[in-house]
This record gives sequence, C-alpha cells and structure tokens, in this order.
Amino acid sequence: MKNTIGICWPAFSLFEKVTIATLLLISLLLLLPSGVMAEQSDAFATLSGNKTAPTKQLDPTGQSVVQAVQAILNAVDNPQAASPTEAMATLADIVTSDGPAELDLPTMDGAKGVALREQVASPLSRILEYAYNPDVPAYLVLPSVVRLSQWYPESDILNLQTPLHQQLPASATPLVLRGREYEEITPDTFSGGYYSYDLQRMLALFQHQGRNVLVSVSRQDGESEVGKKGVVLDDNKWNYFYSGKEGLTQGAIGWMDTYMYDSWSVSVFVEEPDGTTTNMIFKWLRAGWAGMNVVKGSHILEGCKRFARAFRSVIESDLLPAAGELAAKTKELLALSENELDRRIKHYARQMERVWKNHPVLSRRTFAKIMEGGGYAKALNREQRVSALLLEYLKKQLQTASIRQG
Repeated sequence: MKNTIGICWPAFSLFEKVTIATLLLISLLLLLPSGVMAEQSDAFATLSGNKTAPTKQLDPTGQSVVQAVQAILNAVDNPQAASPTEAMATLADIVTSDGPAELDLPTMDGAKGVALREQVASPLSRILEYAYNPDVPAYLVLPSVVRLSQWYPESDILNLQTPLHQQLPASATPLVLRGREYEEITPDTFSGGYYSYDLQRMLALFQHQGRNVLVSVSRQDGESEVGKKGVVLDDNKWNYFYSGKEGLTQGAIGWMDTYMYDSWSVSVFVEEPDGTTTNMIFKWLRAGWAGMNVVKGSHILEGCKRFARAFRSVIESDLLPAAGELAAKTKELLALSENELDRRIKHYARQMERVWKNHPVLSRRTFAKIMEGGGYAKALNREQRVSALLLEYLKKQLQTASIRQG
C-alpha cells in the first residue's frame, strides 16, 4: 500500500543533475523555517512554520535519555523482551526533575531529537479516559496534529476488560499494552504537506515513587506514504483543507515527493500530588526527500509545541463533553447510511467554500477547482468524512468557531 514514487529527473547531464539537486536542496533548507514533526496519539509529524529559539542542550542526562529510550524501543521491537521497567523509571525521574523544559537530545540513527516538558491541568485519569480510550478517536484530543487514527484489530487496548482510567492507582508492576495504529496527520503550517503511516505502539501504566505514571511509545513502522498537498486555514481553530494530491503546497517545492522516513517518540505522563500531570515528550524524526533528512531540532520542537497547545486546550476545557458522549457521537456518525453521510458532508463542503473561497491559497486554480460548487465532498472518503463531521461537532461543543460559524 505504501506509495514509493520517486523523483523523475528531466534529461539533463550528470553535472546538471547534481547541480540542480544541490541548488534545490539548498533552496529547501532555506525555505523550510521548520520541519516535519510526527505526532501520533502522542505526537506526530508536521512541518511547522514558526521559527523557535535554539533548545537547551541536555548534558550529561541526554545520554541517559538515549540509553533509556533505546531500551524501551527494543521492548517495542521484541514483544518477548522483558518490560523495560528501569528505563521507564529513569525517564519518569527526568520528567519530575528540575531540569529545563526544552532540551536538545543526541542524534539517534541519523535523526534529530528534542524533549519538551509541559504541565497539564488535569489528573492522569482524565487524560487516560480521553486520550487512551479506543472509543474516542485521537483526532478529537489532538485536533491540530491528527486527522485520522485507528487501532489495528490485534492491539491489546481493544481487548481490555477494564479501561485504563479505571485501573488507577496503578500497580508497581507495569501493565504493558502493545499494538499497531494507523495515523494521518494534519497539514504542516509551512509547506502544507500531510502524511500517513503506521505506528508500532506500546503503553505502560505503573506507579513510581508513589505517583501514577503512563509511558506511551510510538515507533513509525516503515516509510510514510508520499506527502500530499493540504492547507492550514486556521490552526488555532483547527480548520484544514486536504486535496488528496501528491506534493507540497508551498510553490517553490510543490513538485517534491517527500516522506517521513523514520520517527519515534516516548511520551511520559507523571501525575502530581496536586492532581495535575507533568507530560514530557522525547521525540526523534528523520524526514525529507530523495533519502535526505532536512529536519532540525527546532522543527521538531515547534511541532511538539503545536501538539501540546491543542491537547491542553481540549483536555483542560470545562466544556469538553464526557468521554462516553464523544464515543456515542463517534458511533452514531460511523453508523450513518451513505445517503445521510453524503447529505451532511455536502453541506459541510458548501460551508467550507463559502467561508474559505477567498483564502489566498485555496483560491489558487487547482484548489479552487476542488472546492467549486461544494465539490470538496468528492475528495473525501467515508473515514475522512466522519472525521470532518466529528471535528465540527467538537468545535461546536468547545465553542471554537466551526465552519458554519465562519
């Protein structure tokens, strides 16, 4: 299923090919103020558009992080391996330390890495009930970074007798869940590219030094599908456009076939005595075109911040419907007949056109043709239609401007 279309060069001489390739790479590096950041259910991949200050270098703890993460990833790759309890405890200690909130991490397997610590004004039980609930799609909790998500049938989380949020306080012996997940991300804020890929997943819930801890691990399973053209219409209000066309939206690099080659993240949640939760994401990413990695640490950091902003705005909101209500709404929309779903998505597409037809990017001929006369509905399959309608429902509940409101 993976699309591995390569770059087709015109009939230039070898010297010209090398020269053009070099110039294009330099242009790409200059044009990309930030890069791809993979955010799955923990975080995810997006080329981010805002420059950030250099991260603080973690030394010597950085090597401790790498060693711990490598031990955890080994457990992901080898299900028969012993639970990496010591490695997970090491990361939990780092999360609760007095170190800096933004960290540069040593390179792993050619991928740049960073860490970001955030305080979430929510107990771990609430985070588990929403963000680690297979009945609540991840894009309802991570609307700025995830478009589609789905656990594969063999995943342990689908077969739990007792939901994770009801298993607190946790045991000192980690409860370990494994699985695989499909994910498609939202467009990057600079290039407009969006990507889909599979993830190997591992969750571990345990108690460390009297605190409940969740370690959530994601490792990309193979190369992503080729990047496609999308548009960030309003990132703060989670409004996005997806063309389904291969390439990047940014004109100078629009022809490029770009991929996420590899990504892995470990997200650690430690519940605090005051009922809040400290979350720290340890993230590495390798992505670009023609096998070249163009991602910098600052790119990944900005993507982590984008993820964290949306996650907190959802999970901390007093207006967030009960998890059971979100699950019921999801089930309702998934069960719609084709005719009813088609009716609703056509209305959504007409509203999209009404609100955004004069957008400087959507007004381009290629995108305008897709949008014309509510034609955007034809660009969406059933899963994408349900996702779009559920996101509009969430925005209405949280009083974030929906498409209908403009």
